[in-house]
Amino acid sequence: MDLSVILCTYNRAESLRKTLETFSSLVVPPALNWELLLVDNNSKDHTREVINEFAKASRFTVRYVFAKAQGRSHALNAGIAAAQGDLLAFTDDDVLLHPDWLCNMLKAFRDFNCAAVAGRIIPVWHHQKPSWLEMEEQQVVVHFEFGDETRQLDRPPMGANSGFRRNLFQKYGTFRPDLGVSSDQRITCEDTEFGFRLLRGGEKIVYCANAIIYHPVDPSRITKNYFLSWFYNDGRSLTRAEGLPAEGVFYLGIPRWLYREIVVNFLNWILCSNPKARFHHKLRTYRSLGKIVESWRLAHLRHRTHPTPPAANDVSPT
Repeated sequence: MDLSVILCTYNRAESLRKTLETFSSLVVPPALNWELLLVDNNSKDHTREVINEFAKASRFTVRYVFAKAQGRSHALNAGIAAAQGDLLAFTDDDVLLHPDWLCNMLKAFRDFNCAAVAGRIIPVWHHQKPSWLEMEEQQVVVHFEFGDETRQLDRPPMGANSGFRRNLFQKYGTFRPDLGVSSDQRITCEDTEFGFRLLRGGEKIVYCANAIIYHPVDPSRITKNYFLSWFYNDGRSLTRAEGLPAEGVFYLGIPRWLYREIVVNFLNWILCSNPKARFHHKLRTYRSLGKIVESWRLAHLRHRTHPTPPAANDVSPT
């Protein structure tokens, strides 16, 4: 098997149906031996029926994989375990594929002899973009665009449009199960954390400008309250992915620099007179708060797991 495409889904039957329709329009090299793995992560809607209907009509191999353990990383890892391809491509259940997506991703692997490919993600707006929105520093509106030139990249791919050589998961491990969105947590960064493992290992990641998917913007996410919640959870996610530093000055288990960061962001927020800039300082403050909360949680978890031994003169005589 040359290639396995892995798509994880959870309770998005109708969105998945639209995504699968674009798979039927893919231009695929005639000699390519490939499969589509649809990983159902305990969906409670009619996801299984949508998959069965599509598989019966498909001209290529479609396999259903059930991932019982809840959470995106568990679903991704179930897909990796079931995949048979030498190359693994990943996408999501709420995107639309460009017809040349697969061909261009394969071409990037061939031309650059790279370990991983980061495809282009273009947001699609069906409603007016709010005036307060900035695209930088956020993935509430999913996007991944670094120009029109295919080139080596010094940052991880996004999970919605990425490809990896299979042996990387044997060498570096799979996605961390404590990261990734699930039904009871909004922690992300599972793809980012894995990508940084590859970069630290010296692996080549290539941005493929013409391996394109389109990501419709969910209007329910384009509210200020949703953005505040997302930035708070992004702070928690980043901290959980990176872990606490091994050294430094800590207060209540929290690195000292985080206190400075949240104070600076808070002062910028309350002192700023420009409404748009003021809101984005507020978002950064919420992200810093998330970092502090997760640092406190990790510090207490570390203490319970590895309690500090008592000093010699504090040991009670027996």
